[in-house]
Formats: sequence, C-alpha cells, structure tokens
Amino acid sequence: MSNKPVQNRLYIENQLLKGENVRFIFSPNFGADFKKKLPDTIIFHYTAGPSAKSAISTLTNPTTRVSTHLIISRKGEIFQLVPFDKIAWHAGKSRHNQRKGLNRFSIGIELVNAGRLIKKNENYYSWFKKKIGLNEVLQAIHKNEQNFSYWHRYTAGQICQAERVCAILKDRYNIDHILGHDEIAPKRKTDPGPAFPIDILRENLL
Repeated sequence: MSNKPVQNRLYIENQLLKGENVRFIFSPNFGADFKKKLPDTIIFHYTAGPSAKSAISTLTNPTTRVSTHLIISRKGEIFQLVPFDKIAWHAGKSRHNQRKGLNRFSIGIELVNAGRLIKKNENYYSWFKKKIGLNEVLQAIHKNEQNFSYWHRYTAGQICQAERVCAILKDRYNIDHILGHDEIAPKRKTDPGPAFPIDILRENLL
C-alpha cells in the first residue's frame, strides 16, 4: 500500500470551486458573462502583499475596481471571489497574440507572494518591510529583464494547488493557454516572476 497522502478532491459546481480548504468570498468587482467557448486562458499573478487576508480586502473593495477569480494562500488555501462564468478585473491593459484586453478571455489566479525583494545588510525585505527568510529567497533574472534580482519563493503547497486547479479548469473550460501577467503586460508587470515554474506547469498540462 502506498504511503503517499491522498489529496482532497477539488471539483466545480455551479461555476464555483468546491473542496476542503476552498472558500467563496463574494467580490462585487466583475463584469459580464464570458462569451461562448470562453474562458480559454488562465493568467497567474502574485499579490505583492503579506497575506491572503490583505489580498481579499483589496480585491473585494468596490472602490478598487480590481478582482480575481481565485487566490491561493501560502498554505495552499483557496479563496474564490468571482464565479468562473463572470469576467474578473485582473489583467488590465494587456495583449497576447492578436488579442487585447485579456480579462475577456481568462480566469485570473492570484498567488500570495511578496514579489521582488530588497537586499539590505545581508537581509531580504519585501516592499512592505517584512523580513523574508533566506530559505524563501530566489536570486534570478526575470524573463523581461537583464539583471539579477531577488524574488520571494512560492511554497510547495501553492505550486501543487495551482497545478491541480489548472487541471480542473482545463477539463471544464477547454483551457488552451496558461500565461503570466508578465507575458501579457511585459512593460508594466513582473508577476508571477521567475520563482513560479510556469513553463513546467504548461508542459505538464498543455
């Protein structure tokens, strides 16, 4: 008998993700229904913030005019803010191939992560001044840049949940593209950054 732990089942019901460690928290920030045969794209972001709680606060505040479909915490908890058949406001001004305005085609997934880090006196800090442990720091060159920077690593739980969610979404919505925000808005965005293994995820799923 295998000693490998059994993962909790995730599934979609009534345009909402269901399963253990999944919660729906309504955001008023969304647009119309997706058109027929959409969404067909998943776009990954990092929150550039300290916690899922802070991200939820921002993305459910009607004055911010921003939202996402899912947030995955550093513990692998999943929060859904917008049903999958509604257009969330996560991509902003964006382009991929001949398409503009990727909100109209995509499901947005936010991963709780501080993003780019600042090195000071051999220590590493987020922009919101939280000290990040050395084991959570990656030195890498962003695909759209030429110099090394320091980046907040994603947790194994986040990466695992991200791949599981993508697999479920792909089966339900015929997803053809998995992209980073930095690929659809390269001049203004760096998320999810080099710490997220998006190329491996694409290879596994697409």
